[in-house]
Order: sequence, then structure tokens, then C-alpha cells
Amino acid sequence: MNIYWAKIIETSGARIYGLAAGMVSLFITARLLGPEGRGTLAAVTSWVALFALFSGLSLGQVAQYRIQIRRDEEWLPGLLGMLAASGTVLSAVALLGALLAYVTTGGDFFKGIPPTLLVIGFAMLPFLIGEEYGASLLTAVGLLRVYNIALVIGRTLAVVSVIVLVYFVGLGVRGALVAQVMGQALVAIILLEALRRKARGSLRLELPELVPLIKGAAKLHFNSIGVFFLGQATILMLNHFSSKAEIGWYQLSYQLMTMLLVIPQAASAVLFSKMAEIGPDRLWSDQKKFGLRLLALMLLLLLTAYFAAPIAITWFAGPLFEPCVRIFRLLLPVLFSMSLAVFMTNQWIGRGIFLPTTLLTFATALVNVSLNLYAIPRYGAEGAAWSMLISFVGVSLGVQLIFAVYCERQSRIAASGLPLGLDDRTSERECNG
Repeated sequence: MNIYWAKIIETSGARIYGLAAGMVSLFITARLLGPEGRGTLAAVTSWVALFALFSGLSLGQVAQYRIQIRRDEEWLPGLLGMLAASGTVLSAVALLGALLAYVTTGGDFFKGIPPTLLVIGFAMLPFLIGEEYGASLLTAVGLLRVYNIALVIGRTLAVVSVIVLVYFVGLGVRGALVAQVMGQALVAIILLEALRRKARGSLRLELPELVPLIKGAAKLHFNSIGVFFLGQATILMLNHFSSKAEIGWYQLSYQLMTMLLVIPQAASAVLFSKMAEIGPDRLWSDQKKFGLRLLALMLLLLLTAYFAAPIAITWFAGPLFEPCVRIFRLLLPVLFSMSLAVFMTNQWIGRGIFLPTTLLTFATALVNVSLNLYAIPRYGAEGAAWSMLISFVGVSLGVQLIFAVYCERQSRIAASGLPLGLDDRTSERECNG
């Protein structure tokens, strides 16, 4: 138990540093760009995130399950080679798709965002995919510390670049985007180089591995799309129905809320690393114990953030962002639900339960989008916050609690030596192709 917490504290330290760097960048751009500039920046980064999400096919997460299946084999050179090749091809397809979307609609597809900003922003896409794939493999091979270091270095470069390019050089939104691209590129390069060295430079294309990867992606990828629609798609809908200022208010509030997920995210990374060694059933006993402590800690953090929001937001971002206070407070219950969801991610992936989680997450996303279609045109950013609150807390929280009961049952069955349940046998057979 103490070993887990020590690793979580170490990982949290790196992510808290990244959090601080992100907050500095966030508040600098908020003050220097204003709500409209901040809204444009949010719209560009959301479009890039959308294309990266769709094109990445969630292969990094599928690889986590393949590692469970091949735990006793030398899997790194083959999986690394397959993910590197897949990431290159998928990035090229995504960039071509973005170009066609712009050309065929005369830019209307992106709601009038200047092409220069889109070109700069989309340069970040292959590095986003690279970080996703690289982080999954690094965690499994016990190089979580390398990922932590990469985050610290990359986020430092990004915030320094924001200060130089936006504050001193005065490049505005362009400078902020260039800073993000530079920081993201450095993170991805460090991860991929560390993996290449771990594999001793031996990368190979294991074509038979392509079939289970694609099968797993077909089941899991809609889950990632659903998660996106629970967050980033709201910004795109605000871009369509509301003003740039409304986008800036919501994006700042949402980003502040998600920044508080640093501890659950650190816990998830540590759990993925340990799961690669012992599997999800043997891990569950320890996971549930410190999971209760983690949720208690997040509840305390939530209450602190609620009372600190009026002073903190207006002091750091300025009086123009005062509407963020109410939006941020509305989103705080979502933080608790997200904490549980992040904490349980390793169990979903490690057990190969792709299709059920995909259907449930996608259903939650559809509820959120449907509510947004009604609420955003009428109530703007505050309506978006209410949609997130109802859909995420009302649906996702209950699903995660039910799944925790399922994990407890399966763990006890595994400990008693009885055969696995039908769901586990089915998921393993399907994902093995």
C-alpha cells in the first residue's frame, strides 16, 4: 500500500508541476488575449484534439490489454514498431482529412478560424498521438519516471515559450499555439526515444499483432470518442451557438476543473504499471483500499476549490472572467465523478471489457450533446455546465460504482480458483483475435 502511495506522490509531483505550468500559461493567455482570444485558442486546440482522437483509434489503450495477454513474452519491440508505424499513417490521414474539410467548405467547417492558426495548431497532432502511444508503453515497462520527467521538461518549455512569444514578442494567439506545439513535440520525442532505447533499438512490424489491435480498437475507440464529447465537443458547440467570450469562460472553468484531476491521473498511471506485472484481479484488493482514501481526498479538494474560486479566478484571470466562478462551481461535482472514472480505467482496460464501456460512455456523451443542443443556445456557457453536470454525474457515476462491484466479484472468483465469468472469457477470446 505504501509503495503505491509513494509512486503516486512521485507521479503527482511531476503532474502538479505540469499543472502549475499549465495554470501560468492559462492565466497569461487569459489576461493577454482576453475572452475572445482565449476562445479562439480553445477552438483551435479543440479541433486538433478532435482529429487526434478520431485518428489515434485508441491503440495505446488497446496495447495495454495486449500487454496483459503477452505479459510473459518479449512484447516491446513488436508493439512499439506497430504503434510507431500506425501512428505515422494515421497522422497523415488525419492531416489530409483536415485539409480536405477546409478546402471543400472554404473554411466554413472550422467556423472562420484563420488558416494560419489552423496550420500551426494541426502541427501538434502527430505529437499528441505519439504521447498517447508512448505513455501507454512506458507505463507498462516500468519507465513511469521517464514520463514524469518528460512532462516536466515539455510543460516548462511550453510556459516559457508562451511568456516569450505572447508577452514579449506580442504574437497573440499564434504565439500561444506555437508554444503548445513546441512543448507537446518535446514530450513525445522524449517518450519515443526512451522506448527505443528500452527496446535496444529493435523495432519490428509484427503484422499478426495488427488484427487484435484493430479488433480491440473497434470495440474501445467509441469509448474515447464518447469521452471527448463529454468535454471538448462542448467547446465546439459553444463555438457554433455562442460568442467567443462564452467559449473562453467555459474553457477556462472546465480546464481548471480537469487540472484538479492530477492526483487520480497519477494513481491511474501507477495502477497501470503495477497491473502489467500482476494483472487486474490480484491488483484489485489493494486498489479498492486506497481508492476510498483517494475519493475522500478529492472530496476535500472539491470543497476547498468551491470556496476559493471567487478570489482565485478573478485575481489570476482578471475581472472579465468573473462569470467563470459560477460555471466552475457547477462543474465541481463532475470532478468527483471523473476522479472515480479515471481511477477505474485500468480495470476496464486490463480486463478487456471494451464494448460495454464503449456503449455506456457513448450513451452518456449522447445525453450530454442532446442537453447541449437545448441549453447552449438559450443559456450559453452556464447551460453547457448544467448539461455536463446532469450527464456525467447522473450516468457515469452510477456505472462506475456498478463496475466496482463487478471487479470485487471477479477478484474473489480468481482468488478462490474458480473459472472466470463468461464476460472475461469472451473479452479475452475476442481481443486475442
